[in-house]
Amino acid sequence: MEPRIAQLNRIAPRRIRAQAARWVTELHGPDRSASLEAKVREWIAADSRHAAAFELATEAWQRSGNLPAHLPKLSAGTPKRARSGTSRPVAAGIAVSIVALAGVIYWARDGSLATGPGEQRTVELTDGTEVSLNANSRVRVQYDDRVRKVTLVTGEALFDVTKNPSRPFVVVVGDRKVIALGTSFMVRRDDGSAAAPAGFAVTLVEGRVAVEPLSAPDALPSVPVAGTQVLSPGERLRFEMGVSETLDSPSMDKVTAWRRGQLIFDDTSLAEAAAEFNRYGTGKLTIEGASIGKLRVGGVFRIGDPSSFAQAMANTYHLRIINRGRQIVLAEAR
Repeated sequence: MEPRIAQLNRIAPRRIRAQAARWVTELHGPDRSASLEAKVREWIAADSRHAAAFELATEAWQRSGNLPAHLPKLSAGTPKRARSGTSRPVAAGIAVSIVALAGVIYWARDGSLATGPGEQRTVELTDGTEVSLNANSRVRVQYDDRVRKVTLVTGEALFDVTKNPSRPFVVVVGDRKVIALGTSFMVRRDDGSAAAPAGFAVTLVEGRVAVEPLSAPDALPSVPVAGTQVLSPGERLRFEMGVSETLDSPSMDKVTAWRRGQLIFDDTSLAEAAAEFNRYGTGKLTIEGASIGKLRVGGVFRIGDPSSFAQAMANTYHLRIINRGRQIVLAEAR
């Protein structure tokens, strides 16, 4: 009988398994692109062993426990299952053989999921919870047997949480944490700029969440607790650096507009609107002059199209547009 190692190498040699693991890592990274996806599809189609190794690398990635249960879907051409005719026992053996490599990938990635400028992504975690990341966002996933913990490092994310009463879902942001069981809520973290101070916000879409100090237990409180704020659907709790928290009820259409590719402004300063546009692209929209930055803006605009927005503002307020490479400047007319 052929030795097991020889079997594994014949079906998916080490070099192929290593390449598959690299593809899986890159597809989960911040530099994912249409070009990368095309290269992966081409590599998978080139050899049936590639398809098997890619599937097994994905399974090993999943087994790390802190990473998405599924790769974000490639377009048509990516096999749902390996088509090499590999038997389940042999496939399991190959999967075991690359678990160590997957562990290296996990620690190198620090359990992080990220998006770059102009990129949005929805991923499913191992428990079925969906995380939708806005542009320029990063979360770190740290699941264990007791609690499902995610840290919002930067940016904005919407969480659709799978209910599990014995294993609370916790999102850490700044010096607070959000406790949920089965619910939908959004968390946003701002690093601070001239237009908007540093801080973070928690918006409850549906269900029930508690916003607590980091030292509080990882559980929804059954009775009121000092320092803990329980939100009702539609409420937003905001924290700004050096300012006490504020509670309001914003328009859900407005705060979730980014998921539809829109930005909605309602009596927003032009400086704040420009800062919001700058989250979604490599080009920058700059406001020249403090008085111009205070102009009020309203309307619905497309994400990633600062040129049209700048033109609309120039027409409305008789401003001048200056193009400086990847920078669009709005200034007073001469």
